[in-house]
Amino acid sequence: MSGTEFKQGSVICSKGDPLDHLLFITKGSAEASFNGRTFHFDQGDAIGLCSLSSGSHSYTYTATSDVTVFLYPYENFRTLQKILKENANVANLLVNSMCRQISDFLQYRSQLKQQADDAYNLINEVYPQYERLSTKFALGSKKLNGMAELIQASESDLIEDWVSEYYMEIKNLGSDVQKGFFRQPGISSGFLHKSAEDFVAVLQSCKFYKDYLEDISKIIINSEGHDLFALVSELHFSSINIRGADAVVESLMRRIAGTMSNMEFFDRELFKERFKSYKENVSAKRETQEIVDAPATSNIKQNLSDSLEVILGYSECSEEDCNKFRRLVYDYRSLPDKGSSDDTAYRLRKQLTEAFYIIYQSVFIKSLKDPAPTTIIKMFLNFGYVDAGLAGYENADYLYSIADTLKGDKDKGIYTICEWLNAIYKGEKEPCRNDFDEDYAAHINEMRISKRLDEKEVKRLLADQEGKLRFELESVFPTANKITFGRVTTFCPVFSEYNVQRSLEASMVTPTAVMGYLDEIRNIDFSAYYREVLYSKPEIGIPKEYIHVEILPDIILMPNAGVRGVMWQEIEGRKRTTAARMFMPLFLMTDLKQLLMRLTGEFRWEMCKRTQGPRWTDITDPSLTSEMFDYLQFYRHNRELSAEVKASVKTELVRAKNTYKTVFVSNYLEWLMYEANGSPRLNKYARRILFSYCPFTAEIREKLSTNPQYTELLKRYDIKTQQRTLHLQRVVQKISQLNKQVPQELLDEQVYVEK
Repeated sequence: MSGTEFKQGSVICSKGDPLDHLLFITKGSAEASFNGRTFHFDQGDAIGLCSLSSGSHSYTYTATSDVTVFLYPYENFRTLQKILKENANVANLLVNSMCRQISDFLQYRSQLKQQADDAYNLINEVYPQYERLSTKFALGSKKLNGMAELIQASESDLIEDWVSEYYMEIKNLGSDVQKGFFRQPGISSGFLHKSAEDFVAVLQSCKFYKDYLEDISKIIINSEGHDLFALVSELHFSSINIRGADAVVESLMRRIAGTMSNMEFFDRELFKERFKSYKENVSAKRETQEIVDAPATSNIKQNLSDSLEVILGYSECSEEDCNKFRRLVYDYRSLPDKGSSDDTAYRLRKQLTEAFYIIYQSVFIKSLKDPAPTTIIKMFLNFGYVDAGLAGYENADYLYSIADTLKGDKDKGIYTICEWLNAIYKGEKEPCRNDFDEDYAAHINEMRISKRLDEKEVKRLLADQEGKLRFELESVFPTANKITFGRVTTFCPVFSEYNVQRSLEASMVTPTAVMGYLDEIRNIDFSAYYREVLYSKPEIGIPKEYIHVEILPDIILMPNAGVRGVMWQEIEGRKRTTAARMFMPLFLMTDLKQLLMRLTGEFRWEMCKRTQGPRWTDITDPSLTSEMFDYLQFYRHNRELSAEVKASVKTELVRAKNTYKTVFVSNYLEWLMYEANGSPRLNKYARRILFSYCPFTAEIREKLSTNPQYTELLKRYDIKTQQRTLHLQRVVQKISQLNKQVPQELLDEQVYVEK
């Protein structure tokens, strides 16, 4: 044992340092911070008890005065047992210190647990009252982001209540009783061993509650402004002139403020700023509003009643354009059959479509400079909503409830239409190709060639972000919106209940659903979105190597209730390592999984065509497209096919209007849905092509190994895979012999080959 002195303010030991000594404070005091909370250690305390199991210090200890500590060497619990046997006084000090420290942390955990329960109860009590009052005052209510995933924290807490009582009662035992009980080294050693494990669990529990409070506080208040605070604020502002509403809604806000004042781990400055603004706005409205009785219950909510006028006023379009759009919307709303094929209805839909895009472009461009567009404007841009009566009152209420919180997942390549257009405007994405398969640069160049633009104007337009946005809005958006709607002869971009065939909530395409189904597809056809690229690193002995990289598509959700998806383009520009572009309806009236399977099949076909170039049908250069082309073009002369199979292929071609791509996509769906489950649907020739270019994962291949129809295919695939694996092993071995680090790209390629 030895004594060491530390000056006030110096670090005794740091978080992550190895626990190679137990440190007893014999003079002075120290402190440590955990989760932002400071814990104090005084004379007689041992430093490091919470880390006996982990072997390294859990936090940093700092001297709060001049401190003297005695050090006992520590390796593991065996060395601790030796110390306890040799010195009974040390055993008593360790037990006392352990009980006090773990009791302090258990008390802290109890405070966090109470805060978590209070926050959970706040949301589960205030939000239903918000919905009830919104209905009572004839106002549309909004969905609260995060409500669906909200659970009570204590349900996941593994520490039971008796643990706190256990350590508190030992701590409160009389000095003589405690010394007598823990005098035996076996008892004190066992206690410290068990309490060290409990200490780790308590620290984990505190960390869990901290994370929970950080997450749940964002449901109550966050920087985006889509939170419980915003919902209650908006309800208060909208209903403040209704008799009896002011006091009852204000009580909800007081409840929020009271709970937040006792919470940790949220942005207090943001709360102060938002609360101050709320109070000022409420005071101003109280001075100007005339009190009226609550409106009679009606189908249409107050905040949706003038939707069309709000949109037109925001657009700042000419009076002529506004009047035209208003008249066309009223005429369309009064149509008895909005899908009628007669000339009058057709002309009306066409005129309304043209007017819609004029208003849409103006509204969207203005919204770019608006930090907080109203909910109605968001509904118009993301859903094509213009009128509650036209949309259907229940549908309008639902759209209103989700408009503020609607978002894609840009990290995973899933965009709402507004997010996509914003990404183009900000330069994060280039515009899509237009109907003539021209990208923005090619479009500008075509105008230069036709002498419609001079060189100076070309240079300006190529760098013009608003020009790129207008290109997308004018040349891509209308066409993609019409195609994804699916029924092109009756298409109208204005949201109408006539087009809603099932519940909006059930049909809404979410990033979670998209990624879930894409993962299912990739768990069958693992190479679906991989591209073969050239990799070179001569300095470590790799002059040229082909590797595979996975690039998932960008998926843009169009503002309609439609039935189709479209594989718009397989790459961006000419670079083959860019994401494909796919469009689909935000509200899909068909099956999302099958749609994504179909789009994946179309992507495979188009990507192969892009890779092969002019030789995409040349059988002397084998590829997915060339082999399918050869098979379908010459099936009548194929001796491997029976007369029955030839008749089946002929039927497929007739059904596909002799389009080979359509036949492949149909076969691909059967490949994923049936063949992967061991249920043969394809003829052996089509199966061989699909197996060669769209192989199953190792798990599925293993299941199919007992099926004689796959025996020869699996044998060939295994030989090819073994050859590739052996080649990669040799490359890696060569790099290792040069004492160079193996590139991650090669390691990833090895993983790809083993899939």
